[in-house]
Amino acid sequence: MSLVFDVSKAYRHLESLASKGRLPGTPGEAEARLYILKVCRQMGFETFEEKFCYSRRPLTLFLPLICLGLGLISLLGSLLLRFESHWMMVPGFMLIFFIYMGFKWAGAFEYFAKKGGGEKSSNIIGVIKSRHSKGSVMLCAHYDSKSQLMPVAVRAALFIIGFVTAAILAITVVIVGFITLRGETVTVGTPYFIITLIPALCLLALVLNFTSNKSPGALDNATGEAVILEAGRVLALEPLENLDVIVASFGCEEMGLVGSIKYLLAHEKELKQKPFYMLNFDMPFSPEGKLYLNTGFEVPPRYTSSKINKIARSVAENLGVSFRNIFMPVGAAADHMPWVKHSFEATGFVSPTTYVHSRKDSIDRINKDALDKIGQITLGILRELDRISALSP
Repeated sequence: MSLVFDVSKAYRHLESLASKGRLPGTPGEAEARLYILKVCRQMGFETFEEKFCYSRRPLTLFLPLICLGLGLISLLGSLLLRFESHWMMVPGFMLIFFIYMGFKWAGAFEYFAKKGGGEKSSNIIGVIKSRHSKGSVMLCAHYDSKSQLMPVAVRAALFIIGFVTAAILAITVVIVGFITLRGETVTVGTPYFIITLIPALCLLALVLNFTSNKSPGALDNATGEAVILEAGRVLALEPLENLDVIVASFGCEEMGLVGSIKYLLAHEKELKQKPFYMLNFDMPFSPEGKLYLNTGFEVPPRYTSSKINKIARSVAENLGVSFRNIFMPVGAAADHMPWVKHSFEATGFVSPTTYVHSRKDSIDRINKDALDKIGQITLGILRELDRISALSP
């Protein structure tokens, strides 16, 4: 009889990790890393630490500067529209270009991860060998956390409203600019001018979303770590037949998916030699106990693994549970996304929750029943992938 996911053991991991903030570069992050190393070694994993360098600048400097720049360009477009100058086309085209590039944020993350920096962190990697080693499956989560000045719902609303209204403003000023260039007059009244200031106000407000270390990071993302550590314990005692299991605890996710990208770039060639699957757990359930699958991200959309998603839904259905879909166009990122862009079979269990990145993300808000369900589903997915792998040559 197969071993089962023990939610009480998973919850103890969660309690240990969520005892303090884990912002990269702080004592809390270092303590979390040592805890995960200790647990993996006690479970008998082949465990090693992959160190890397990173920079805080993408989060603390470049992102605010991008928001500042877009806000000022939007403001310039509004003012030139108000004064009926055909030069309004210039900020209009600039906005179109930068908004388009904004939807390609994953490429920027990869650039900064490659570049590195003066700060140091590491990924903790545990490996559980199978009997036949026909391929591998990765269970991953990030162990760092952060807090921000603005609630997540406010930040997301500002991103979405800011980007959408900036796109509308860009198209408007380009069209009106061409009209005024032909000698025709287009008068913009005060009420309409005030409306055109919305993108500038939203984007400039995002500059003030300062980062700190006040969140215990219980849901984001001690839950993900709890799931992969307890699933790893079960699999260490009862390994899969055909798929090696990689239990990966990534660092610096909150700094731009750095740990995940570093591991991807270092191991991409070897992982593509055999079948490989990636399951990323980043807030794998909501406070209400609902389960979500990230089915796509970016614009135009990139889609996560339909094969893994189908298996996840089937396993969940057999347990009387269902997954909801979540699409993430802009304003949020997760560790599986670069892997999807590099053509790996990868997906993410990610929930929309408004109180994370704040003091409210504490242990008392964790839904134990949902933690148990996602743990059982995880083992079910792995065993189904293992069964399918047995059928391949």
